[in-house]
Amino acid sequence: MADGGNLFATAATALCTLAAATGAPDAGRTPQQATPPTSWAPVAGRPLRQPRELRSRDGVLEADLDARRHVINVAGAPLEAQPFNGSLVGPTLRVRPGDRLELTIRNGTAEQTNIHFHGLHVRPTGISDNVFRTFEPATTERSVVELPREHAPGTYWYHVHLHGTTEEQVMGGMSGLLVVDGLEDVLPRRFRGIRERALALRDVQVDGGSIVMGQGQVAPDKPSTWLVNGQLRPRFSIAPGATQLWRIANVGADLFYDVALEGHRLTVVAEDGSPVWRPWGARHLLVPPGKRFDVLVQGGERGRHRFLSRAYDEGFELLREKKLATVRVRGARQERLKLPRRLATPAGPISGKKIAQRRTFTFSFGTGSTFTALVNGKVFDPHAIGVTPRLGTVEEWTLVNQSGEDHPFHIHVNDFQVISVNGEPYRARGLQDVVVIPKNGGEVVIRNRFEDFTGHFVFHCHILGHEDAGMMQTVQVLGPGQQPSPPEHAGMAMTPG
Repeated sequence: MADGGNLFATAATALCTLAAATGAPDAGRTPQQATPPTSWAPVAGRPLRQPRELRSRDGVLEADLDARRHVINVAGAPLEAQPFNGSLVGPTLRVRPGDRLELTIRNGTAEQTNIHFHGLHVRPTGISDNVFRTFEPATTERSVVELPREHAPGTYWYHVHLHGTTEEQVMGGMSGLLVVDGLEDVLPRRFRGIRERALALRDVQVDGGSIVMGQGQVAPDKPSTWLVNGQLRPRFSIAPGATQLWRIANVGADLFYDVALEGHRLTVVAEDGSPVWRPWGARHLLVPPGKRFDVLVQGGERGRHRFLSRAYDEGFELLREKKLATVRVRGARQERLKLPRRLATPAGPISGKKIAQRRTFTFSFGTGSTFTALVNGKVFDPHAIGVTPRLGTVEEWTLVNQSGEDHPFHIHVNDFQVISVNGEPYRARGLQDVVVIPKNGGEVVIRNRFEDFTGHFVFHCHILGHEDAGMMQTVQVLGPGQQPSPPEHAGMAMTPG
Protein backbone atom coordinates (compact mmCIF):
# COMPACT_ATOMS: atom_id res chain seq x y z
CA MET A 1 0.00 0.00 0.00
CA ALA A 2 1.67 3.24 -1.12
CA ASP A 3 1.44 6.45 0.90
CA GLY A 4 -1.05 5.49 3.59
CA GLY A 5 -4.43 3.90 4.12
CA ASN A 6 -7.64 3.94 6.17
CA LEU A 7 -8.31 2.67 9.65
CA PHE A 8 -10.53 -0.05 8.22
CA ALA A 9 -9.37 -2.79 5.86
CA THR A 10 -10.97 -2.73 2.45
CA ALA A 11 -11.48 -5.75 0.24
CA ALA A 12 -8.55 -4.60 -1.89
CA THR A 13 -6.31 -4.41 1.16
CA ALA A 14 -7.31 -7.91 2.17
CA LEU A 15 -6.40 -9.22 -1.27
CA CYS A 16 -3.02 -7.47 -1.12
CA THR A 17 -2.46 -8.97 2.33
CA LEU A 18 -3.25 -12.46 1.07
CA ALA A 19 -0.77 -12.03 -1.77
CA ALA A 20 1.88 -10.84 0.67
CA ALA A 21 1.29 -13.73 3.01
CA THR A 22 1.76 -16.24 0.19
CA GLY A 23 5.15 -14.85 -0.71
CA ALA A 24 4.55 -12.11 -3.28
CA PRO A 25 7.70 -9.95 -3.52
CA ASP A 26 7.82 -6.43 -2.12
CA ALA A 27 7.40 -3.75 -4.76
CA GLY A 28 10.70 -2.12 -5.59
CA ARG A 29 12.88 -4.76 -3.94
CA THR A 30 16.34 -4.92 -5.46
CA PRO A 31 17.17 -8.35 -6.94
CA GLN A 32 19.44 -10.33 -4.62
CA GLN A 33 23.17 -9.85 -5.18
CA ALA A 34 25.89 -12.20 -4.06
CA THR A 35 28.23 -9.42 -2.94
CA PRO A 36 27.51 -6.00 -1.48
CA PRO A 37 28.04 -2.84 -3.51
CA THR A 38 31.13 -0.76 -2.82
CA SER A 39 29.03 2.19 -1.66
CA TRP A 40 25.45 3.24 -0.91
CA ALA A 41 23.83 6.22 -2.63
CA PRO A 42 20.37 6.73 -1.06
CA VAL A 43 17.83 8.82 -2.94
CA ALA A 44 15.99 11.51 -0.96
CA GLY A 45 12.54 12.99 -1.44
CA ARG A 46 10.59 10.08 -2.89
CA PRO A 47 6.89 9.57 -2.03
CA LEU A 48 6.41 7.94 1.36
CA ARG A 49 5.68 4.24 1.18
CA GLN A 50 4.00 2.24 3.93
CA PRO A 51 5.55 -0.98 5.18
CA ARG A 52 3.89 -4.06 3.75
CA GLU A 53 0.95 -5.20 5.93
CA LEU A 54 -0.15 -8.68 6.99
CA ARG A 55 -3.61 -8.75 8.62
CA SER A 56 -5.31 -11.40 10.68
CA ARG A 57 -8.27 -13.26 9.20
CA ASP A 58 -10.94 -14.99 11.29
CA GLY A 59 -9.00 -14.28 14.46
CA VAL A 60 -5.64 -15.65 13.29
CA LEU A 61 -2.59 -14.10 11.64
CA GLU A 62 -0.31 -16.71 10.09
CA ALA A 63 2.88 -15.12 8.80
CA ASP A 64 6.47 -15.96 7.94
CA LEU A 65 9.52 -13.93 8.99
CA ASP A 66 12.63 -14.79 7.00
CA ALA A 67 15.90 -13.29 8.30
CA ARG A 68 19.10 -13.43 6.26
CA ARG A 69 21.95 -11.25 5.17
CA HIS A 70 21.67 -10.05 1.58
CA VAL A 71 21.53 -6.98 -0.63
CA ILE A 72 18.19 -5.16 -0.66
CA ASN A 73 16.80 -1.83 -1.79
CA VAL A 74 17.15 0.79 0.94
CA ALA A 75 16.09 4.35 0.06
CA GLY A 76 16.31 3.66 -3.65
CA ALA A 77 19.79 2.10 -3.69
CA PRO A 78 21.26 -1.38 -3.04
CA LEU A 79 22.64 -1.96 0.44
CA GLU A 80 23.66 -5.13 2.25
CA ALA A 81 21.47 -5.66 5.31
CA GLN A 82 20.12 -8.46 7.50
CA PRO A 83 16.38 -7.77 7.58
CA PHE A 84 13.12 -9.64 7.91
CA ASN A 85 11.51 -10.49 4.58
CA GLY A 86 13.86 -8.44 2.43
CA SER A 87 12.81 -5.02 3.73
CA LEU A 88 14.70 -2.77 6.16
CA VAL A 89 11.43 -2.25 8.07
CA GLY A 90 9.77 -5.67 8.29
CA PRO A 91 6.12 -6.29 7.45
CA THR A 92 3.55 -4.67 9.72
CA LEU A 93 1.64 -7.36 11.61
CA ARG A 94 -1.98 -6.26 12.19
CA VAL A 95 -4.16 -8.10 14.68
CA ARG A 96 -7.16 -7.37 16.88
CA PRO A 97 -7.71 -7.99 20.60
CA GLY A 98 -8.42 -11.69 21.12
CA ASP A 99 -6.54 -12.75 17.97
CA ARG A 100 -3.82 -15.39 17.76
CA LEU A 101 -0.52 -14.57 16.08
CA GLU A 102 1.21 -17.61 14.55
CA LEU A 103 4.68 -16.83 13.23
CA THR A 104 7.14 -19.08 11.44
CA ILE A 105 10.61 -17.58 11.84
CA ARG A 106 13.41 -18.75 9.57
CA ASN A 107 16.86 -17.86 10.85
CA GLY A 108 18.93 -17.75 7.69
CA THR A 109 21.69 -15.75 9.39
CA ALA A 110 24.99 -17.02 10.71
CA GLU A 111 24.05 -15.97 14.27
CA GLN A 112 21.78 -17.07 17.07
CA THR A 113 18.71 -14.89 17.48
CA ASN A 114 15.13 -14.86 18.81
CA ILE A 115 12.03 -12.60 18.82
CA HIS A 116 10.24 -10.19 21.16
CA PHE A 117 6.82 -8.57 20.78
CA HIS A 118 7.52 -5.20 22.37
CA GLY A 119 4.71 -3.83 24.54
CA LEU A 120 2.24 -6.70 24.19
CA HIS A 121 0.50 -7.83 27.35
CA VAL A 122 0.81 -11.56 26.64
CA ARG A 123 2.24 -14.74 28.11
CA PRO A 124 6.06 -14.54 28.43
CA THR A 125 6.68 -18.30 28.55
CA GLY A 126 6.83 -21.27 26.17
CA ILE A 127 6.80 -20.22 22.52
CA SER A 128 4.95 -16.96 23.21
CA ASP A 129 6.80 -13.69 24.01
CA ASN A 130 9.71 -15.57 25.56
CA VAL A 131 13.06 -13.77 25.24
CA PHE A 132 14.84 -16.67 26.93
CA ARG A 133 14.58 -18.72 23.76
CA THR A 134 17.47 -19.14 21.33
CA PHE A 135 17.00 -19.66 17.59
CA GLU A 136 20.08 -21.34 16.15
CA PRO A 137 21.44 -20.46 12.68
CA ALA A 138 19.80 -22.26 9.74
CA THR A 139 16.76 -23.31 11.81
CA THR A 140 13.04 -22.62 11.66
CA GLU A 141 11.12 -21.78 14.84
CA ARG A 142 7.51 -20.97 15.67
CA SER A 143 6.03 -18.34 17.95
CA VAL A 144 2.37 -18.42 18.94
CA VAL A 145 1.04 -15.37 20.78
CA GLU A 146 -2.50 -15.21 22.17
CA LEU A 147 -3.79 -11.67 22.71
CA PRO A 148 -6.33 -11.20 25.51
CA ARG A 149 -9.76 -10.05 24.34
CA GLU A 150 -9.36 -6.84 26.36
CA HIS A 151 -5.87 -6.08 24.97
CA ALA A 152 -5.23 -2.35 24.45
CA PRO A 153 -5.28 -1.19 20.81
CA GLY A 154 -2.40 0.84 19.47
CA THR A 155 1.08 0.65 17.96
CA TYR A 156 3.59 -1.96 19.09
CA TRP A 157 6.61 -3.50 17.38
CA TYR A 158 8.63 -6.68 17.18
CA HIS A 159 12.38 -7.13 17.16
CA VAL A 160 15.14 -9.57 18.01
CA HIS A 161 16.14 -9.77 21.68
CA LEU A 162 19.02 -12.18 22.15
CA HIS A 163 21.26 -10.73 24.84
CA GLY A 164 24.63 -9.68 23.44
CA THR A 165 23.52 -9.36 19.79
CA THR A 166 20.38 -7.21 19.98
CA GLU A 167 21.95 -3.90 18.92
CA GLU A 168 23.71 -5.14 15.80
CA GLN A 169 20.78 -7.30 14.65
CA VAL A 170 18.24 -4.49 15.03
CA MET A 171 20.68 -2.19 13.21
CA GLY A 172 20.78 -4.78 10.42
CA GLY A 173 17.01 -4.62 9.99
CA MET A 174 15.44 -7.26 12.23
CA SER A 175 12.46 -5.22 13.45
CA GLY A 176 9.02 -4.16 12.28
CA LEU A 177 5.70 -2.69 13.41
CA LEU A 178 2.87 -4.58 15.11
CA VAL A 179 -0.53 -2.90 15.26
CA VAL A 180 -3.39 -3.99 17.50
CA ASP A 181 -6.43 -2.57 15.73
CA GLY A 182 -9.32 -1.05 17.63
CA LEU A 183 -8.44 2.62 18.11
CA GLU A 184 -11.51 3.36 15.99
CA ASP A 185 -13.58 1.90 18.84
CA VAL A 186 -11.93 4.21 21.39
CA LEU A 187 -12.07 7.42 19.34
CA PRO A 188 -15.36 9.26 18.72
CA ARG A 189 -17.25 8.03 15.66
CA ARG A 190 -16.39 11.14 13.66
CA PHE A 191 -12.84 9.85 13.30
CA ARG A 192 -13.88 6.63 11.56
CA GLY A 193 -12.14 6.20 8.22
CA ILE A 194 -9.49 8.90 8.56
CA ARG A 195 -6.23 8.30 6.73
CA GLU A 196 -3.60 6.41 8.67
CA ARG A 197 0.17 6.59 8.22
CA ALA A 198 2.94 4.55 9.79
CA LEU A 199 6.16 6.48 10.43
CA ALA A 200 8.80 3.96 11.52
CA LEU A 201 11.95 5.85 12.56
CA ARG A 202 15.37 4.24 12.49
CA ASP A 203 18.94 4.96 11.45
CA VAL A 204 21.61 2.97 9.65
CA GLN A 205 25.35 3.07 10.06
CA VAL A 206 26.99 2.11 6.78
CA ASP A 207 30.48 0.92 5.88
CA GLY A 208 30.92 0.92 2.10
CA GLY A 209 27.82 -0.80 0.75
CA SER A 210 26.84 -2.67 3.94
CA ILE A 211 25.03 -1.82 7.17
CA VAL A 212 27.49 -2.09 10.04
CA MET A 213 26.84 -5.33 11.91
CA GLY A 214 28.83 -7.58 14.23
CA GLN A 215 29.23 -7.45 17.99
CA GLY A 216 30.97 -4.27 19.09
CA GLN A 217 30.87 -2.72 15.61
CA VAL A 218 27.86 -0.42 16.13
CA ALA A 219 28.52 2.81 18.03
CA PRO A 220 25.77 5.39 18.64
CA ASP A 221 28.20 8.29 18.17
CA LYS A 222 29.27 7.15 14.68
CA PRO A 223 27.78 8.91 11.63
CA SER A 224 24.44 7.46 10.58
CA THR A 225 21.63 8.09 8.13
CA TRP A 226 18.17 8.70 9.61
CA LEU A 227 15.28 7.08 7.75
CA VAL A 228 11.47 6.98 7.81
CA ASN A 229 10.00 3.63 6.71
CA GLY A 230 13.45 2.88 5.32
CA GLN A 231 13.37 6.01 3.12
CA LEU A 232 15.51 9.13 3.12
CA ARG A 233 13.53 12.31 3.73
CA PRO A 234 10.36 11.09 1.95
CA ARG A 235 7.42 13.35 1.12
CA PHE A 236 3.69 13.03 1.68
CA SER A 237 0.67 15.30 1.93
CA ILE A 238 -2.39 16.24 3.95
CA ALA A 239 -5.32 18.46 2.91
CA PRO A 240 -6.00 21.71 4.79
CA GLY A 241 -8.23 20.89 7.76
CA ALA A 242 -8.00 17.13 7.18
CA THR A 243 -7.27 14.80 10.10
CA GLN A 244 -4.82 11.92 9.84
CA LEU A 245 -3.70 9.28 12.35
CA TRP A 246 0.08 8.93 12.47
CA ARG A 247 1.71 5.94 14.14
CA ILE A 248 5.16 7.24 15.13
CA ALA A 249 7.53 4.50 16.32
CA ASN A 250 11.25 4.35 17.03
CA VAL A 251 12.25 0.91 15.73
CA GLY A 252 15.99 1.61 15.75
CA ALA A 253 18.79 0.48 18.01
CA ASP A 254 20.07 3.45 20.00
CA LEU A 255 19.16 7.00 18.94
CA PHE A 256 16.56 9.41 20.30
CA TYR A 257 14.21 11.48 18.12
CA ASP A 258 12.49 14.67 19.28
CA VAL A 259 9.88 14.91 16.54
CA ALA A 260 7.86 17.91 15.42
CA LEU A 261 5.84 19.00 12.39
CA GLU A 262 6.47 22.66 11.66
CA GLY A 263 3.38 24.80 12.17
CA HIS A 264 1.31 21.96 13.62
CA ARG A 265 0.41 20.31 16.89
CA LEU A 266 0.48 16.57 17.50
CA THR A 267 -2.50 15.31 19.53
CA VAL A 268 -1.58 12.11 21.39
CA VAL A 269 -4.35 9.49 21.55
CA ALA A 270 -2.18 6.49 22.50
CA GLU A 271 1.27 6.12 24.05
CA ASP A 272 3.25 2.89 23.83
CA GLY A 273 0.16 1.09 22.56
CA SER A 274 -2.12 2.23 25.38
CA PRO A 275 -4.95 4.68 24.59
CA VAL A 276 -4.56 7.70 26.86
CA TRP A 277 -7.24 8.75 29.33
CA ARG A 278 -7.10 12.33 28.13
CA PRO A 279 -5.69 13.24 24.70
CA TRP A 280 -3.03 15.93 24.86
CA GLY A 281 -1.43 18.24 22.35
CA ALA A 282 2.28 18.88 21.92
CA ARG A 283 4.52 20.85 19.59
CA HIS A 284 7.12 18.08 19.81
CA LEU A 285 7.42 14.57 21.25
CA LEU A 286 10.52 12.82 22.56
CA VAL A 287 10.72 9.35 21.00
CA PRO A 288 13.59 7.34 22.56
CA PRO A 289 14.40 3.83 21.32
CA GLY A 290 11.34 1.57 21.62
CA LYS A 291 8.84 4.43 22.11
CA ARG A 292 5.59 4.84 20.15
CA PHE A 293 2.96 7.55 19.88
CA ASP A 294 -0.35 7.41 18.01
CA VAL A 295 -1.21 11.02 17.17
CA LEU A 296 -3.92 12.95 15.35
CA VAL A 297 -2.57 15.56 12.92
CA GLN A 298 -4.73 18.21 11.25
CA GLY A 299 -3.61 20.02 8.11
CA GLY A 300 -2.75 23.68 8.69
CA GLU A 301 -1.50 26.38 6.34
CA ARG A 302 -0.91 25.43 2.73
CA GLY A 303 2.68 24.84 1.73
CA ARG A 304 5.63 22.61 2.61
CA HIS A 305 6.36 21.81 6.25
CA ARG A 306 9.30 19.89 7.67
CA PHE A 307 8.70 16.79 9.79
CA LEU A 308 11.90 16.91 11.77
CA SER A 309 13.82 15.72 14.79
CA ARG A 310 14.89 18.63 16.96
CA ALA A 311 18.36 18.88 18.47
CA TYR A 312 18.63 16.70 21.57
CA ASP A 313 21.39 15.93 24.06
CA GLU A 314 21.38 12.21 24.92
CA GLY A 315 24.47 12.66 27.06
CA PHE A 316 26.99 10.77 24.95
CA GLU A 317 26.22 12.95 21.92
CA LEU A 318 24.41 16.16 21.06
CA LEU A 319 22.11 15.05 18.26
CA ARG A 320 21.71 17.82 15.72
CA GLU A 321 18.40 18.84 14.18
CA LYS A 322 17.54 16.64 11.19
CA LYS A 323 14.82 16.80 8.59
CA LEU A 324 12.99 13.47 8.49
CA ALA A 325 10.33 14.12 5.82
CA THR A 326 8.49 16.85 3.93
CA VAL A 327 4.75 17.24 4.50
CA ARG A 328 2.87 19.29 1.93
CA VAL A 329 -0.49 20.78 2.90
CA ARG A 330 -2.46 20.96 -0.33
CA GLY A 331 -5.76 20.13 -2.01
CA ALA A 332 -9.37 21.00 -1.24
CA ARG A 333 -10.02 22.23 2.29
CA GLN A 334 -11.79 19.72 4.52
CA GLU A 335 -13.88 20.14 7.62
CA ARG A 336 -11.68 20.25 10.71
CA LEU A 337 -12.89 17.62 13.17
CA LYS A 338 -13.25 18.58 16.81
CA LEU A 339 -10.45 16.87 18.71
CA PRO A 340 -11.52 14.52 21.53
CA ARG A 341 -11.07 15.46 25.17
CA ARG A 342 -11.54 12.00 26.64
CA LEU A 343 -11.26 8.45 25.34
CA ALA A 344 -13.07 5.27 26.34
CA THR A 345 -9.83 3.63 27.44
CA PRO A 346 -9.76 0.01 28.64
CA ALA A 347 -7.05 0.52 31.29
CA GLY A 348 -7.37 2.95 34.20
CA PRO A 349 -4.80 4.58 36.49
CA ILE A 350 -2.59 2.57 38.83
CA SER A 351 -1.79 5.46 41.17
CA GLY A 352 -4.68 4.77 43.55
CA LYS A 353 -3.91 1.07 44.04
CA LYS A 354 -2.41 -0.42 47.21
CA ILE A 355 1.38 -0.79 47.00
CA ALA A 356 2.67 -4.24 47.93
CA GLN A 357 6.40 -3.47 47.62
CA ARG A 358 8.75 -0.55 47.02
CA ARG A 359 12.08 -1.08 45.25
CA THR A 360 14.94 1.04 43.93
CA PHE A 361 16.98 0.31 40.80
CA THR A 362 20.11 2.26 39.96
CA PHE A 363 21.44 2.47 36.40
CA SER A 364 25.16 3.17 35.90
CA PHE A 365 28.27 2.26 33.90
CA GLY A 366 31.19 0.09 34.94
CA THR A 367 34.70 1.47 35.36
CA GLY A 368 36.78 -1.31 33.76
CA SER A 369 38.52 -1.32 30.39
CA THR A 370 35.58 -3.21 28.85
CA PHE A 371 32.36 -1.19 28.56
CA THR A 372 29.70 -2.51 30.93
CA ALA A 373 26.26 -1.16 31.82
CA LEU A 374 24.86 -1.99 35.24
CA VAL A 375 21.65 -2.26 37.23
CA ASN A 376 22.25 -1.98 40.98
CA GLY A 377 25.98 -2.36 40.35
CA LYS A 378 25.74 -5.63 38.42
CA VAL A 379 25.75 -6.69 34.77
CA PHE A 380 22.92 -8.91 33.58
CA ASP A 381 23.20 -12.51 34.73
CA PRO A 382 21.04 -14.75 32.51
CA HIS A 383 20.73 -17.32 35.28
CA ALA A 384 19.72 -14.94 38.11
CA ILE A 385 16.38 -13.49 39.18
CA GLY A 386 16.49 -9.77 39.90
CA VAL A 387 12.99 -9.21 41.26
CA THR A 388 10.01 -11.45 42.16
CA PRO A 389 6.69 -9.58 42.32
CA ARG A 390 3.51 -11.49 43.08
CA LEU A 391 0.70 -11.84 40.57
CA GLY A 392 -2.11 -9.36 41.18
CA THR A 393 0.01 -6.86 43.13
CA VAL A 394 1.19 -3.31 42.50
CA GLU A 395 4.78 -2.26 43.17
CA GLU A 396 6.39 1.18 43.24
CA TRP A 397 9.84 1.38 41.70
CA THR A 398 12.29 4.26 41.94
CA LEU A 399 14.61 4.37 38.92
CA VAL A 400 17.85 6.30 39.48
CA ASN A 401 20.32 7.26 36.74
CA GLN A 402 23.89 7.69 38.01
CA SER A 403 25.40 8.07 34.54
CA GLY A 404 25.85 11.03 32.22
CA GLU A 405 23.55 9.54 29.56
CA ASP A 406 19.76 9.28 29.38
CA HIS A 407 18.39 5.75 29.79
CA PRO A 408 15.01 4.77 28.27
CA PHE A 409 13.69 2.23 30.77
CA HIS A 410 11.46 -0.52 29.33
CA ILE A 411 9.71 -3.45 30.99
CA HIS A 412 8.09 -6.37 29.22
CA VAL A 413 4.52 -7.68 29.55
CA ASN A 414 2.97 -5.12 31.96
CA ASP A 415 2.64 -1.36 31.43
CA PHE A 416 3.33 1.12 34.22
CA GLN A 417 2.24 4.57 35.33
CA VAL A 418 4.79 7.35 35.87
CA ILE A 419 4.29 9.00 39.27
CA SER A 420 7.10 11.56 39.41
CA VAL A 421 10.20 12.75 37.55
CA ASN A 422 13.12 14.29 39.45
CA GLY A 423 10.91 14.68 42.52
CA GLU A 424 8.15 16.57 40.71
CA PRO A 425 4.69 14.95 40.43
CA TYR A 426 4.05 13.73 36.89
CA ARG A 427 0.66 14.24 35.30
CA ALA A 428 0.20 10.87 33.64
CA ARG A 429 -2.33 10.79 30.81
CA GLY A 430 -2.15 7.02 30.48
CA LEU A 431 0.05 3.95 30.89
CA GLN A 432 3.32 3.37 29.05
CA ASP A 433 6.15 0.86 28.67
CA VAL A 434 9.09 3.22 28.00
CA VAL A 435 10.18 6.20 30.12
CA VAL A 436 13.41 8.20 30.01
CA ILE A 437 15.42 8.32 33.24
CA PRO A 438 17.21 11.70 33.02
CA LYS A 439 21.01 11.71 33.12
CA ASN A 440 23.25 12.94 35.94
CA GLY A 441 21.29 11.75 38.96
CA GLY A 442 17.82 11.81 37.42
CA GLU A 443 15.05 9.88 39.16
CA VAL A 444 11.73 8.49 37.94
CA VAL A 445 9.11 6.83 40.16
CA ILE A 446 6.73 4.36 38.48
CA ARG A 447 4.01 1.97 39.61
CA ASN A 448 3.76 -1.47 38.03
CA ARG A 449 0.64 -3.60 38.02
CA PHE A 450 1.46 -7.30 37.52
CA GLU A 451 -1.62 -8.89 35.98
CA ASP A 452 -2.73 -12.06 34.25
CA PHE A 453 0.63 -13.74 33.56
CA THR A 454 3.29 -15.45 35.67
CA GLY A 455 6.74 -16.33 34.38
CA HIS A 456 10.09 -14.80 33.51
CA PHE A 457 10.68 -11.64 31.52
CA VAL A 458 13.05 -8.66 31.72
CA PHE A 459 13.39 -4.92 32.16
CA HIS A 460 16.29 -3.00 30.63
CA CYS A 461 17.60 0.18 29.08
CA HIS A 462 16.33 0.32 25.49
CA ILE A 463 19.52 1.83 24.14
CA LEU A 464 20.35 -1.62 22.82
CA GLY A 465 24.09 -1.16 23.18
CA HIS A 466 23.47 -0.62 26.91
CA GLU A 467 21.20 -3.67 27.10
CA ASP A 468 23.82 -5.85 25.42
CA ALA A 469 26.46 -4.48 27.82
CA GLY A 470 24.45 -5.71 30.81
CA MET A 471 21.85 -3.03 31.73
CA MET A 472 19.04 -5.56 32.22
CA GLN A 473 17.47 -7.70 34.95
CA THR A 474 15.12 -10.67 35.01
CA VAL A 475 11.66 -10.38 36.56
CA GLN A 476 9.78 -13.48 37.66
CA VAL A 477 6.11 -12.93 38.46
CA LEU A 478 5.09 -15.55 41.00
CA GLY A 479 1.66 -17.11 41.43
CA PRO A 480 0.15 -18.11 44.80
CA GLY A 481 2.57 -20.34 46.71
CA GLN A 482 5.10 -20.34 43.87
CA GLN A 483 8.82 -20.09 44.64
CA PRO A 484 11.47 -18.38 42.49
CA SER A 485 13.21 -20.54 39.87
CA PRO A 486 15.98 -19.85 37.33
CA PRO A 487 14.97 -18.79 33.81
CA GLU A 488 16.10 -22.15 32.43
CA HIS A 489 12.99 -23.61 34.08
CA ALA A 490 11.03 -21.90 31.31
CA GLY A 491 12.27 -24.81 29.18
CA MET A 492 14.40 -22.75 26.80
CA ALA A 493 18.10 -22.15 26.30
CA MET A 494 19.69 -18.89 27.38
CA THR A 495 22.64 -17.21 25.76
CA PRO A 496 24.72 -14.91 27.99
CA GLY A 497 26.20 -11.76 26.48
